[in-house]
Amino acid sequence: MPSLAQLTAKLDPVHLLQRTGALSVVPDALARTAGALHLARVTVAREPAPVAPSPADVIAGVGAARLLRYRRHRDAPAGVVKAPILLCPSLINRLYVLDLKEGISVVEQLLRAGHPVYGIDWGDPGDAEHGVSFEGFTRRLASFLATACDDAHVAKMTVLGHCLGGTMAVALAATDSRHLQSLVLLTAPLRFHDGGLLSAWSRAPFIDPSDLTHLVGHVPAWITQPTFSILKPMGQASKALRLWQSLGDPRFLEFFRCLETWINDNVAIPDAFFEDLIDRLYRNDALDKGTFRFSTGPVVLEDVEVPVLSIAASQDHIVPPASAVEPAQRFSSAVNRAEVLDGGHIGVVVGGQARKRLWPLLLSWLDEQGGRADVATAA
Repeated sequence: MPSLAQLTAKLDPVHLLQRTGALSVVPDALARTAGALHLARVTVAREPAPVAPSPADVIAGVGAARLLRYRRHRDAPAGVVKAPILLCPSLINRLYVLDLKEGISVVEQLLRAGHPVYGIDWGDPGDAEHGVSFEGFTRRLASFLATACDDAHVAKMTVLGHCLGGTMAVALAATDSRHLQSLVLLTAPLRFHDGGLLSAWSRAPFIDPSDLTHLVGHVPAWITQPTFSILKPMGQASKALRLWQSLGDPRFLEFFRCLETWINDNVAIPDAFFEDLIDRLYRNDALDKGTFRFSTGPVVLEDVEVPVLSIAASQDHIVPPASAVEPAQRFSSAVNRAEVLDGGHIGVVVGGQARKRLWPLLLSWLDEQGGRADVATAA
């Protein structure tokens, strides 16, 4: 039995207040109030969030799209240049989710390790993107990849395709892999009949993608963004609760502002690309069924022969793991690895799992598949 001294200690008023959390109520409330006032002030003042910190130079452009070469990081190992990599994001979202802010950046980690990093900024579609199909954008990817290889003085390099950028990278690997060292597919949909809500909505019989593009041209974000928001009905409530719980944490508030900036920095979907996406991929699941074709011939998953690392997110409500991983098993690649990380479609890139799992996974893959240690002058 507890001694009298132990019972007395447990009944001490200060101890009881500590256990119930009463002593922290006032400091927590003050911290939350300060956080809320700060958030209100920067919102009203429209102060930009500190996103995309990694400096880069534009080295090529096609239409609205630009090829970026990130500058060598100050902490990269001196005299060592490792395997280069090209980042290919989705046309629907901005590239800087892979470079959100210092300390939460795939780009930063790759640069710190000594890898030359290139990225595609697809830009806002304009006149030059009218009528450019899925195949047309894949050809732009091929052109940027060739330019990046020339700039890096290599014959081939790894492409990291994020979301629909990964779908295009697979199509490129299946049809023209001349400049591909390996593929990293990050939550990239390959099967579009996947049981998810987005898949079901995209196949609704009352949706005619060509009617929509004839009406509005490039499909604006005010049409597409609400669709993604209501895919997860409780998402906004969960976000509000997490914000309330973390209002007293300045680091979280900065991260929250950066992520919200990216989420709301929406991109219109090019007209012909949208028609292919809805009609050929979502409605007919042509890539998974082997009926997808370019003007040069079929796009067949079994024709992918380069090494592939497929990464899915376990709670992904946009690209379920079965959509990202199972079709990849049909690749003819001698090295074909799949990983399912904890998290959602965005969280796996910028959440806690990015630091713990994603970054080490990418760095080890590049060392295994295309590592080099050439003495070179910093760019």
